[in-house]
Amino acid sequence: MARAHSTTWYDPIMRMPPRLNEACTGTYLMLRAIDEIEDHPDIPAGDRVLLLRQVSIALQTQGDAAHFDSLMRGHPELLDVTQGLAQWISLIPPDIAPRVCEAISAMADRMADWVLKDFRIHNRADLDRYTYAVGSATVLLFCDLWSWYDGAHSQRTHGIAFGRLLQAVNILLDREEDAERGIDFLPTDWDFSQMIAYAQQQACDARHYIDTLRPGPATDFFAGPHIRAQTALQRLSHPAA
Repeated sequence: MARAHSTTWYDPIMRMPPRLNEACTGTYLMLRAIDEIEDHPDIPAGDRVLLLRQVSIALQTQGDAAHFDSLMRGHPELLDVTQGLAQWISLIPPDIAPRVCEAISAMADRMADWVLKDFRIHNRADLDRYTYAVGSATVLLFCDLWSWYDGAHSQRTHGIAFGRLLQAVNILLDREEDAERGIDFLPTDWDFSQMIAYAQQQACDARHYIDTLRPGPATDFFAGPHIRAQTALQRLSHPAA
């Protein structure tokens, strides 16, 4: 399932050692599931908000598989990754699963807020909130997985910048596709060059995050996506090169 839905994250996940492999796989698929709800083109915004809130509550109250199945039953248009949310939770080792569920619950609530706002980003502060909610919060969750697995320390402040870099580059790469859905993640009155400058501002601290990871699973997981983000940003910054 991870391979079917991500060319970016499948290989890093498969390189993880036992237990961390299951934790990363389950976490990724849970993130993919709520992301699919947030972006689904065939579900009205109000229904997406309600479903994200219900998923958040179910994660807080340790809902069982039957509970999650009942939530999804009313939305047969959702793909297998979302329909299997309870299964992805069960993949995660029980001694770290509560932390993952807590983080995904908070992220689902933030996603519901952005659906309510129709993803309207008016200024730099809005952009910071959005890139934190989608990118930085994910990196911080994986920081907790590294610490749980082998005590690896992460520079969490720099991890926030790393998450913002990944999300900013995604916004730049996906802008035409997003425009077809009527969504523009650039702040009002910003142009493409200002968004590139925003991503470049995150790049320095993102590099510190990667450089301060000790050799091991965390580096293996994030090094490839970091290189791809930097390469894409360089290409976007110098399109004629």
